This record gives sequence, structure tokens and C-alpha cells, in this order.
Amino acid sequence: MYTAATRFKVVGQLVNQGLAQAVQPRLIRAIAEGDSAGARRLYRQATRALMAITWPVWIGYAALAPWLLELFGPSYPQGVDIALVLSATMMIATACGMVDVVLIASGRTTASLVNIVSAVTVTIVLDLMLVPSMGALGAALGWSGGVLVKNVLPLVQLHGLRPRIAA
Repeated sequence: MYTAATRFKVVGQLVNQGLAQAVQPRLIRAIAEGDSAGARRLYRQATRALMAITWPVWIGYAALAPWLLELFGPSYPQGVDIALVLSATMMIATACGMVDVVLIASGRTTASLVNIVSAVTVTIVLDLMLVPSMGALGAALGWSGGVLVKNVLPLVQLHGLRPRIAA
């Protein structure tokens, strides 16, 4: 059930990767050249574009989850809660934009590493706590916690870089 419910998040991830590949070089160049205004503009434009493209997918997936999951079999609509967690999490992650790219490009690689270790730790701890009692929904919540940490921590850290390179 968890695997089926997560198949739809691949769509948003592919859009995110494609946009990131298109914007990353210009964003990194702007940061390297000290063009804070240009970096901010690119970051915001890319984040808005990503939200405009993917949020309708996440909202649609959340709304249509009972019927979409039924494509995998008659018992799969029980995974609607998982689909809702995944959709909400991906919407929040998308709204954060390419925060880790900006953090790394601004020379904060150690912070990025700490953020990733923190995200993995949160995922494992939540999984250990939630999966035994909640099953697949607990796994989705654990994954969600890790994704939120991975995206929100660098966003908070970038705001500490103002005015150099603020998200």
C-alpha cells in the first residue's frame, strides 16, 4: 500500500529535478559573483514555477487518491491517509524551493551535511516510533518528518544569511 501510494510523488520529483537542472548553474553563478539580488530573483522565480507546476498535481492527487489508488487493486484505497501525508509534505517541500542548493553554493556545506544527517535521524526515529503501531501510515509520517527537516532547516539557515543571500 505504501509503495503504491508513493508512486505518484515521482511526478513532482521529476519536475523538481528538471527545473533544478535548468536553474542551478545560473543560481550558483549569481551567488559566486556576489549578485544577491539576482540569486534571490532566480530562487524565487524557480520556486514559484515549481509550485505552479506541482501544486495542482499534489492537490489533484490528494483529492483523487481514493480512485487513483484503486487502480492498484481494491484494497489500496485504504492508503488515502498516506497519499494525503505525501501530498501535504511535497507541497511544503516545494514551497521551500532549492534551499539546499543555495546553502551549499553560499559555502555552508557543513550545515547542509548536518541538515541531511538530521533529516535521516528524524526519519529513522519517527519510523521506529510510528511504524509498529501505525504501519504504512507511520512510515509515511516518518518520511514526511525527514523531508520537512531537510527543507525547513536550510530555509531557516538562509534567512540568517541576510542580506547576502536570503531565500
